Amino acid sequence: MAFGTRLSIVLLIVAHVSSVLSQSDPACTTPTRQEGFCVPIERCRNIYGIVTSPTPPSKGIQNYINRAACTLPDVVRSICCQPAEIDPPTVTATPVVTAAPTKAPVVMSNASPDLNWSLLPTTKCGTITTNRIAGGNLTRVFEYPWMVLLRYMRNGELVDGCGGSLINNRYVLTAAHCVRTPSTLQLSKVRLGEHDKKKEVDCIVYKDGETECADPAIEVDIESTVVHSEYNRPIRYRHDIALIRMAKEVEFSDSIKPICLPIREDVRKKVLPKYILTGWGTTEEQALSDILLQALLKHVTVPDCQQKMKENGLRIDLSEEYQMCAGGEDLVDSCKGDSGGPLGFSVDLVGARFVQYGVVSAGVSTCGKQSVPGIYTRVSSYMNWIVENMKP
Repeated sequence: MAFGTRLSIVLLIVAHVSSVLSQSDPACTTPTRQEGFCVPIERCRNIYGIVTSPTPPSKGIQNYINRAACTLPDVVRSICCQPAEIDPPTVTATPVVTAAPTKAPVVMSNASPDLNWSLLPTTKCGTITTNRIAGGNLTRVFEYPWMVLLRYMRNGELVDGCGGSLINNRYVLTAAHCVRTPSTLQLSKVRLGEHDKKKEVDCIVYKDGETECADPAIEVDIESTVVHSEYNRPIRYRHDIALIRMAKEVEFSDSIKPICLPIREDVRKKVLPKYILTGWGTTEEQALSDILLQALLKHVTVPDCQQKMKENGLRIDLSEEYQMCAGGEDLVDSCKGDSGGPLGFSVDLVGARFVQYGVVSAGVSTCGKQSVPGIYTRVSSYMNWIVENMKP
């Protein structure tokens, strides 16, 4: 066979492969300005091997992976991957996107224009600072920097209670039942930047031997709280949402950052098939873990959730407008969240950002019951209430 003929065949094969890839996955540009395709991270062989290694990569490689992040619908973590590294793709036409696309924030059309929406961050929130994909129970340092521990005075001793999420430099979002507590349990402080409660300083060791440590966790006094006026009235667990205003502004760092809330209309309306639940498993009564845990939970429709409640003898009248359900398939994972803690997922805002969709509400009633989903306050229905009750 002549050289020219062989070369033509090779070029045809390459063109065919590129054509199949372009039909299957959105095109993007890698951080080194190479052509690539946005795929779930597990399909990018080289990078997936790095992020699943027990030892974290060097800082330079981690930075590359962070910059290569892109967004696909309903995918926990996606990456802009060079074609040679991609496993055979499925053939489904998808619109072209770029790695870490930029979009201007859009306020809900039905949001009140009189409210001070600038109090909520829209770009510097929900940033993913590690390369770890959701999977497995333990999290890494810096992975969920918006997690907050609520601390209570009980019999003269400071104890861990519920959880919450940092939504700006002054406010924590949590559940009403975590603020309106019995007289024997008084909300006292919030703790930020925590990962392993048994360690004074949390560190991560990279493959090249370099060690990076987070700043020590901080505790901040509480200035005031706001509980939804309709909480538990007339139906139990309805409007289970509250705000905590800290006594001072906190400085953001790699281990203390705010989560994104669903401000944009398209983000509010999203119904995702799965969500990520994070926490130490703390309730008003107990703490299950010293290290921050994570679990991937399937979305459950409210009608199906209501039926599961009924089958298990739980009398909770759910509202599709104000509540949502997830989990219930795994007996252990359903208990990994904190009462008042966040349920969220990574979506496309200004690149991939972690957005909070739920607040753990009736977890105390459903945790540990096989096949019973957890109940969450639907954050998107309370966005006006949240901003109305915040001040600079």
